[in-house]
Amino acid sequence: MSRSENTGAAGVRREFDVALRIHFSADDLARVTLVRGPDMLWELVLSLAVLQSPRVPPSLRAWRSDARTSLTAPGLSRPTRLLTTLVGPVGDFPDFLTPRHTSGFPPALDAVRTTPRDVLLSDLSGVFRDRRPPSWVRELAGGRPRRLAAVADAMRAYGDSVLVPQQRVIEDAVHGDQAVRAHDLLHGGVEALLRGLPPPLRWSAPVLETDYPDDRDLHLEGRGLTLVPAYFCWGMPVTLIDPELPPVLVYPVARHEPRPAAEPGRAAELLGRTRAEALHALRAPLSTTELAQHLGVSVPSASRHAAVLRDCGLVASTRHGATVVHAATPLGRRLAGSLPLARPGDPGSRDPRDTRDTDTHAHEPR
Repeated sequence: MSRSENTGAAGVRREFDVALRIHFSADDLARVTLVRGPDMLWELVLSLAVLQSPRVPPSLRAWRSDARTSLTAPGLSRPTRLLTTLVGPVGDFPDFLTPRHTSGFPPALDAVRTTPRDVLLSDLSGVFRDRRPPSWVRELAGGRPRRLAAVADAMRAYGDSVLVPQQRVIEDAVHGDQAVRAHDLLHGGVEALLRGLPPPLRWSAPVLETDYPDDRDLHLEGRGLTLVPAYFCWGMPVTLIDPELPPVLVYPVARHEPRPAAEPGRAAELLGRTRAEALHALRAPLSTTELAQHLGVSVPSASRHAAVLRDCGLVASTRHGATVVHAATPLGRRLAGSLPLARPGDPGSRDPRDTRDTDTHAHEPR
């Protein structure tokens, strides 16, 4: 089972006298990993909690309103009811809905379809220990193949209706958070990465602690920890309850600087040596100040170059405390690989020693 426990209105955190404490050894610190890209099944399950929660942060209210409208379409009410029977706004939900991270939505659903019978029984017995399950859940717990197929089909229908239209936003937010974590890792190692995780997570070596509904100690014992940034996670992080499963911690993504839809003609602004250099440099995450130092320009100018690249969908920018971290998106990385940089003296090139700057836009936090 997993535990979902959203905390209420944005900016308001319920205080708990209990906590989840994750204990690291030296081997565990060497085995901390960050998933590559969004985990769409975690997003799906957590979005179901958001869908039913009476209070959600402002950043998710528009999605919830649109999703509730979309799910009134013919053929979607039954799959949604099936899923909300398994996943409520708070509390436990079955681990088999979020199998180990798999690249792509269809392969992840295939993993759900092949869940072993003993796992179904264990997960569902825990989720429904305090309430009587409907007959179809009892059949699911007994390993009835058509019931398991119905759950996977419901997940696909729900995902296609309300998650796929949001996928670009989810990907931008998750990739932006990953850039922040990579920046911390590059500049301070694994402990800096853990120290930089968002509240209520707190790192005090060798323990990572967070507010949690149950008082619990998780000893990693050399297995390491997989970190999963999630767009639909808010408030407290989420983890698997079964201590035998590979340890996972799902946490809210860092606050993302949204990009507007690309405007006609904006791509033309990318031409020129400085922005090409910026795009090449941002294949690794950099703060605005670091980007300015790399380009040999002022911080306001670096901010402007990053903003143009962001508006064209080539860079994601994420706020991390007082710093804004920029990183090329997958599209930006592909384009960077196909744009040879001009050499000094070529037409349109800029002498790298020339640090004069004509861009006077106000700079963002560094």
